[in-house]
Amino acid sequence: MRPPTPILSRLAAGLAAAVVLATGAAARPAADRPLVVILADPKGTVATDLLAPYAILAESGAVEVKVVSPTAAPVRLTPGHAWVRPQMTLAELERTRPGGPDVVIVPAMEDEENTVRARWLRAQLRRGVRIMSICNGARVLAAAGLLDGRQATIHWYSQGKVAKRYPEVTWRRDVRWVTDGPVTTTAGISAGEPGTLQLLRELAGDAVMRSTAARLRQPLPDPRHDGRAYRLTLPRMALVVGNLAAFWRRETVALPLSPGFDELALGTAIDAWSRTYRSEAWVTGAPAVRSRHGLVIHRSRDLPDRFDRRVALPGPDVMVRTFEQIGRAYGEPTARFVGLQFEHPYGVARARSDPGS
Repeated sequence: MRPPTPILSRLAAGLAAAVVLATGAAARPAADRPLVVILADPKGTVATDLLAPYAILAESGAVEVKVVSPTAAPVRLTPGHAWVRPQMTLAELERTRPGGPDVVIVPAMEDEENTVRARWLRAQLRRGVRIMSICNGARVLAAAGLLDGRQATIHWYSQGKVAKRYPEVTWRRDVRWVTDGPVTTTAGISAGEPGTLQLLRELAGDAVMRSTAARLRQPLPDPRHDGRAYRLTLPRMALVVGNLAAFWRRETVALPLSPGFDELALGTAIDAWSRTYRSEAWVTGAPAVRSRHGLVIHRSRDLPDRFDRRVALPGPDVMVRTFEQIGRAYGEPTARFVGLQFEHPYGVARARSDPGS
């Protein structure tokens, strides 16, 4: 048999590469993929901070990703009303992966200064595990001493507090994520998506990252950011007071889930609709529903007697679409304020109906 000609060799290689890109890396066995664990705090973990990295990494097929908690009990996804079932406990992780995972992602959590978790995180760092925080998950890392002597970033609203409490850290406002050695931190909620895409690029390569972003209709990661543009002004404080004072207008919002739902859409929707100061969002449907990439979400056992509004999960460009839904429901200033809490550019664009924002 004659050896292939150079042209045929290049053609065969090109076809093989196309097949890999078309099918993704999902065909690779789990043992060949980096293991990324997303920590969940039993007392509550911010929905978008957990679900967005999970959705992106699971969609890539190039990374094995697991939600890990100290116990197997469902974890409340704050600030709304939904619970996620951990896929593994910390004890199971230690037993099956004694050398530690490749990456640990730390979302914002209710219990920021848990000493047992802090010791575990320090042990992972000593093992050579990479640590990444999302939004105020940086407070967890700072409390554990993982950011001392490093550059880091965090949600804009926390910048002043952490600068005073953790002066050993160089806190930055000019980027959406900071990597200093084995530790990466991201800015506010919306920075978790580009930060995770950048992590995916480093773990699996640029082609995998780009194809994953395209399938999820996510922009390519761009670190440029001006955190100083995000601030709490008097008109915004007045908006919060007004929304809280008008208690008779408060609404319960239902988010019906069906099997195979999009984790990105759920995280954004339940988070955003619970940050309006006019509404709280609840997952509805079956008691437990499995997501597109295998997460099991539980609804509350005690749902409200009635819901004032039912909202479908948004399609592509989930954050902007969700903010627009909120704007149609409660007015553009409220939608912009939710965007501000997400540290999303939508939140600093001036609302047409609120020139003082």
